[in-house]
Amino acid sequence: MGIMAAVTPGSFGTKPIPRIDVTSEQIALLAKINISYYKPSESNRMASCVYSNLRKMNYKDVDCSFTINLLWKVSWSLCSPMPGWSGYMQMVQEGTYPGKSSFVFLPMIDLNPSDLSCIYSTLTFICKEAHRYQKPPVVTFDQPLYWKALCIVINEKTESYLKQIVLRLGGFHTEMSFLGSISRLMAGSGLHEVLETVYASNGVNHMLSGKAVSRAVRGFMMVKTHFIYFS
Repeated sequence: MGIMAAVTPGSFGTKPIPRIDVTSEQIALLAKINISYYKPSESNRMASCVYSNLRKMNYKDVDCSFTINLLWKVSWSLCSPMPGWSGYMQMVQEGTYPGKSSFVFLPMIDLNPSDLSCIYSTLTFICKEAHRYQKPPVVTFDQPLYWKALCIVINEKTESYLKQIVLRLGGFHTEMSFLGSISRLMAGSGLHEVLETVYASNGVNHMLSGKAVSRAVRGFMMVKTHFIYFS
């Protein structure tokens, strides 16, 4: 399990780092994360997950910054050429700039990342480090690890310090999950057959499963554009 920390604003230095030959044993001795064994309970599932009622919000309370990313993606199919992400953000953003972030590599855990004890040790380490800096612990996982980490946090006791951690699903895997949900909702509607007129059958299967993300976005946008045109 590899862990990276994002620090904003970052700290950057110009001190040269000499290249030396070291063994893996020497690297392991520099820093390590204590392994905490996790024993799952019999009810280690999401049955106890309770969602709170959403607060009614008006347009003044909603952060609409997410629409900037959506506009950038949609504009690729509407206008060409388009600036890259960095140039686009300089066009639409105003105000103070918090500074460039720096990324720090934290000690690695020499265990299978999907192992529950490895995930539990990672969450415990992150919570302790966040407590040192008096900051809320926030961690982003890929989809398989996110689900297991969420099961661990949900089944923890109420007074456990793991309850304060904020689990996030990576943006790419969130998009994959969303694209896969479209295929489930549109099953039997003829979407598969429509896409097969442009893409190969095996390619469409990957698109509807949420795997071929770029191809699925282009295909869905194409279907939507033609549907609006003919309707």
